[in-house]
Amino acid sequence: MGAASAVREHWDDLVGDMEATAAEFEASGWDVLQLHPGDVTAVTGDRWGFDVLVPDDEFERLRDWVDAGTFGEHDVYRVESGIVFALVVLRDESDRRAVCCPLYYDDAAVEGLGELADRQGHVYTHVRNLAEEYVTFTHEEPSLFFPDDEA
Repeated sequence: MGAASAVREHWDDLVGDMEATAAEFEASGWDVLQLHPGDVTAVTGDRWGFDVLVPDDEFERLRDWVDAGTFGEHDVYRVESGIVFALVVLRDESDRRAVCCPLYYDDAAVEGLGELADRQGHVYTHVRNLAEEYVTFTHEEPSLFFPDDEA
């Protein structure tokens, strides 16, 4: 199996995990938004963190939810296999809404990001649409995102 096939297989597994996680939340009476990124980039520049490009309809719903509530809690489920695959679940406890955001990044892409996040004490997820409009989340536990030797 080639590298691209392995990545696709792990990504498909991650999306399956996202769907199962969303179903568990929905069974408990939560509204869930599943994001389907077209691209994920680990960035160390001015807007550092994870840059996540999503379809316009998902972005609009996310922006509406963020404008109406507070997503103060999150969980990160991470698997590593040369590339890190992570599912971030952001929760608005009072409105019972959850956003599921899958991420992937390789060791080379996070070399500086893990150290930067460790120094700053947080890491960002910037969800955007093609028009470069952003919704940003701050995660106060960057170690949840990075292999032990990165953060």
